[in-house]
Parts: sequence; C-alpha cells; structure tokens
Amino acid sequence: MISKNLLTYIPDFLELCRSVGDIQLNGQNNLNINMKSDNSPVTNIDLRSNEIITNYLSTTFVNDVIISEENVNQYGHQKAYWLVDPIDGTKNYIKGGKNFCICISYIVSGYPVFGIIYIPASNEFYYASKDNGAYIIKQGIEAQRILNSVETKRNIYVSTVIRKNVVDILKKHFKTSELIYMSSAIKFTRIAESKGHFSMRLGPTHEWDTAAGQCIIEECGGFFLNRNLNRFSYGHDDKFLNGPFFIINGNLDSHENCIKECLSLI
Repeated sequence: MISKNLLTYIPDFLELCRSVGDIQLNGQNNLNINMKSDNSPVTNIDLRSNEIITNYLSTTFVNDVIISEENVNQYGHQKAYWLVDPIDGTKNYIKGGKNFCICISYIVSGYPVFGIIYIPASNEFYYASKDNGAYIIKQGIEAQRILNSVETKRNIYVSTVIRKNVVDILKKHFKTSELIYMSSAIKFTRIAESKGHFSMRLGPTHEWDTAAGQCIIEECGGFFLNRNLNRFSYGHDDKFLNGPFFIINGNLDSHENCIKECLSLI
C-alpha cells in the first residue's frame, strides 16, 4: 500500500487514536503494572490500547504485517510492515504525567512512508505521508500543514536518561540553547514545528519509538540521520533495535562537529 492511499484513512485513524486516548486518560489512575523481560514497565492500559490499535490495523489492512512493542512477533523484517507503540512514555504515564503519546507508522523498503503521533493529554493529532507533507489536527480546527520555520527556536530536546558528558558537549557547542528533557516521541513533533533545532540519542531505542516521528520531521524539511549522517533507516536488527540517531531542524553543517564529538563517546 502506498503512502498516498493511506491518507484516505486519516479520519478513521483520528477516531481510533482519540478513542484509545480517552481510555488512557480515564485509566491513568487505576493501573495494573507488570515488568517485561527487559525490565521495562507495562500496564493493563498499554495492553488494552495495543489490542484495539492492532485489531484495527489487522482488520483494515488484512495482508499487512504488524509489529508492536507489546507483541513483537516472529515475522522478521519484511519489505513493508506497520509499527505500533500504544503508549510511548509509559514511565511518565504511570507517574500520572502528560508526556505520553500513541505512535503508528508504516515502513516500506526500510523507510517510514506514513506516520502518526497522537497526544491524548492535549488532543493533538500529527500525521505525515511521504511527499505529501505533515499536518496537525487540534480540537475544533481542521488539518493544518506544518511548515519548517526560518525562526526555529534554539531549544534542544533530549532524553531524560541522557549522560552528563553528552550534556556537556551540547552546552559547549550550543551555548545559547536551552535543553528540554523529554523521553516520549512528543519531542519529535516539537522539532517538526520548529520549537527546537536538535535532538539526539546514542543509547538504544526501538523502531516503533522513532519511525512515526521521522516521517513527520522529514515531511517538514528536517533531517533524521544515523551515525554516518545518512538518512536513518529500518530493518537492520532482529529485535527491531535502533542505532544512534540525530535530528536536525536547520543547517546540517552547523551541527556536524557536535555530532562527531558525541559519537566519539561510543
């Protein structure tokens, strides 16, 4: 299925995400929490959200492979497949915070061609498809295209588990930038909206953590790069693990020295 055809399903995806988002908001104070084999938490709401989203995908796109954080199957990497993270930011969600989101993406030949990030707490629905732009839908407002601004804010979005020596490098290269700590994929939407110029991660993540955000950022004119400063791609690891990545909204050359110094820490 090509990404342009997927745009016809946006009303359905919007309804799906809002419905699941309501379940997440209403269930946030009544959680059953267990630990997965990788020692990360999973809640009853994660599992319920996953069930609803994957059921929709499997009945709507009958022949498609669906890979989810909560039920990684044994398909291995295919030419095309869906990626689902029903609650990205589970730790914040468990604490009663608002920094969590739903991520859905579609990969073709190693690259995301369709991506959705929905933020239940603010009812913000971001979506993008290859060569068709990126958009946001807010409550009561029709879809608005997200355009890369020449006045990008000097914020840097980093993970809450970032190492101090990486922080020191960022502060050295970008003295006027403010570091904003955020572990969920919401940070990708903020960079797409030109509310920040840089983000990065040296440590491990999974494909479902990044693919939707990559599609949105690239359709806004930003860069989502691997350690060789080439376009970030998927399908390289049987456990769906990502390598280091760097996100730039702005000029690549002005970030290159910082990236190289960060990579020297690996």
